[in-house]
Amino acid sequence: MKSVGCAALWLLLLVTAAGAQGQELRRVPALVHVHSDRSTGENSYEELIGVARRRGLEALLITEEQILRIEYDVPPFRALTRVAHDERSIFVTGVERYLERIAEARRIDPGVLLIAGVEVLPHYRWVGSPFGGTMILRDHQKNLHVFGVTDPALIRRLPSVANPYTRRYAWQSLLDVLPVLLLIPGVVLLARRGKRPLRVGPAIVFVRRRRWLLGGVLVAVGAAGAVRGWPFTVDRYPSWEDAGLAPQQTLIDEVDRLGGATMWSFPEAFDEGRRRIGPITVLWRTDSHGDDLLRTFRYTAFGAIYADRTRFVEPGGGWDRLLTEYAAGERSRPAWATGEAGAHSIGTASGFGNIQTVFFAREKTEAAVIDAFKRGCMYALQRLPESTLILADFSAAAEDAIAVSGGTLKAREGTPVEVRIAVDASGKGAEGIRVTLIRNGAILDGWSGDTSVHVVHREIFDGRPLVFRIDARGRVPHRLVSNPLFVVRP
Repeated sequence: MKSVGCAALWLLLLVTAAGAQGQELRRVPALVHVHSDRSTGENSYEELIGVARRRGLEALLITEEQILRIEYDVPPFRALTRVAHDERSIFVTGVERYLERIAEARRIDPGVLLIAGVEVLPHYRWVGSPFGGTMILRDHQKNLHVFGVTDPALIRRLPSVANPYTRRYAWQSLLDVLPVLLLIPGVVLLARRGKRPLRVGPAIVFVRRRRWLLGGVLVAVGAAGAVRGWPFTVDRYPSWEDAGLAPQQTLIDEVDRLGGATMWSFPEAFDEGRRRIGPITVLWRTDSHGDDLLRTFRYTAFGAIYADRTRFVEPGGGWDRLLTEYAAGERSRPAWATGEAGAHSIGTASGFGNIQTVFFAREKTEAAVIDAFKRGCMYALQRLPESTLILADFSAAAEDAIAVSGGTLKAREGTPVEVRIAVDASGKGAEGIRVTLIRNGAILDGWSGDTSVHVVHREIFDGRPLVFRIDARGRVPHRLVSNPLFVVRP
């Protein structure tokens, strides 16, 4: 009963903080980063909804692959020599059909909210050469998720590598046109009969013959260049160039312009593999890239808890540095933490739903959940089916003002500030709670409890910006990471 009461208190605080708009907020447990059989997943939306309902989930943030195409080409005539490998994506199965299927599944079972998003690969680059026997594909898993963009035409035009809708003309376009010019001499050779000397006994006669072989080869190469190169555009950030983080920042800025939200996917995951193709060894490798979150700006969120170990959210780590930069006015926006499911199959359903993002939204609608996503009104969670940690309260109060996770409390210098924390364990297996309060990147205090931790931290605000967040852990694998709240001067 204590958990229910504290959850009610948390909701009451949220309502108080949003009271100016008269908004009532509700808890929406969700999975972020889910694939279906429309791209690289194995299950239909109906199957995903069925398992989600049994696991107590109320929303699935779907992230189908926008386009998953790996290309390689040899200079100087790259279009003519290009080879490609396509995997299933909504470019293959249809963007419109993807959105239609989401709408169909919603109508059939509205109990679990499906939110349409896409996973976008802004760039990859090739290292090595087939002539050396080894080629390396770098950064093909350095992806971002996009939510809140639902126009099919806009989804197709999201900046990504190997995307025909976002390519442009460049100097390489001129090189790719050159093979097409071979059509001219090829056609001339086939159309005109040239004189060729032919010895007949002691005499030499001239015979008019068409140059079928040479003309045919030239026409074939020119036609192949026209078909393979059309419309002779290239990626803004070609795969043979090291573009740094410009492709990712370009995507972030475009989604921001469209009013959507972006999320860095698995920033500390490591991926590698190899495949032998004839005499050539193809390697692929994406290194942990948590530092890229400090070198990009204006994105909405990042995967903070997922199946791999994460260090970016450890006290004093990259996330705290980013948050203190925001509090000091060095960034225009903070970045919010999410639990990233990375679900491609329900399988036995034993792990489906163990990594969640719990939103506090005005209502269970796509617009309300994405709004909560943008405002950081959520927390990241790792749990088991039968047990979980619950963030019942995380708020700061000064005089008559209250702020909750993702919010900003404005307080005068010398004002007492209270930070209220309540974390409960629900179900057998999540006991042994340890809650750590982190202030400006440093551990301020910690408390332990068997099934609950309810504490109040008090201090006098000295006028310098404050960033508070909590990291709570129960029996392995239970973990909860809150989003921050800020205290600043009016």
